[in-house]
Amino acid sequence: MGKHRKEVFLDLARYNLRANGELYNVLATLTDKARHRETGSWFGSVHRLINHIVIADMFWLKRFRAIYPESRVLADTRLIPDDLSWSHALRDDFDELRGERGYVDDRLIDWFEECPEERYEVRFEYVDSAGGTRHAVASKAFEFLFVHQIHHRGQVSQILDELGLPNNIADNGAFLEATH
Repeated sequence: MGKHRKEVFLDLARYNLRANGELYNVLATLTDKARHRETGSWFGSVHRLINHIVIADMFWLKRFRAIYPESRVLADTRLIPDDLSWSHALRDDFDELRGERGYVDDRLIDWFEECPEERYEVRFEYVDSAGGTRHAVASKAFEFLFVHQIHHRGQVSQILDELGLPNNIADNGAFLEATH
C-alpha cells in the first residue's frame, strides 16, 4: 500500500528543511557583498531570491488559515509579521534571514503534522501577489508551495555553479535512506 498524502507532504516538508539547510550552509561561505551582488536573475541577487522564497512561504501559510482555521501552528504571529510584503526585504541580514528560513521550515513540518488529511480537498479563496482573488484546492496549493521552493533553489544553484562553488544541494540518496 502506498503512502497517504499526509505522509508524502510530511516527507516533502522534511526534505525541504534539509535542502534549505544545505543551501544556507553553502551561502554562508559567501560574503554579504557576494550574496547581494547583482546576478541578472529575476530577483537580482541571491539574497533577494532567498528572501523571496521565505516571504512566499509565509504568505502561503497565511493563506492556509482558510483551510484549517483552528490551526494552532498557523496562529503563530511570527509567521505573519506586520511588515510582511512582496515589495521589500523581510531580513537584510543573512543570519537573521537564515533564522527565519529555519523557523518557517520547522513550522511547515508542524503544519503538515497538524492539518487533517480530510482537509486536503478543501477549496479556498486567497489573494495572489498581484492582488487578484484566486481559488485553489488545498492539496494542489501544498504541492505548489514545494515546487516553488524547488524552482528557486534551482536558480540559486545555477548562480552558485556560475561562481564555481560546489553546491550539490540535497542531490543525494541519503534523504531516501533516512527514517522518520
